[in-house]
Amino acid sequence: MTLISQPGSDYQITSISLDAGYTRDLILMLTDVHAVLDHLYLDGTQPEITSPAEDYLRESASPYTLPALIDALDEVTTQLSHAEREAFHGIPPDMPAFDPPGRDPANDTF
Repeated sequence: MTLISQPGSDYQITSISLDAGYTRDLILMLTDVHAVLDHLYLDGTQPEITSPAEDYLRESASPYTLPALIDALDEVTTQLSHAEREAFHGIPPDMPAFDPPGRDPANDTF
């Protein structure tokens, strides 16, 4: 795992429950953030663009450099995607979706 360990801490396993739609939105958001940061970073070839981001990370006492943050976002997105696939593994594709009573699809947000 490429996520940075904080001094004095141990990696721990945690379990959380996320709604499938929320998980999808979170994965899409993290993928977008990763793409933007990766595009801005351009392997460090344009420091005039990335310098403010590096400065902000340093001044905020972040344990991440910009490349490490990009890698960490990629890892988290990959882990969430894998967890989502595992959660749906074994559910028949023809299983009817659950719609809460009174749900109006016109009010769904994505």
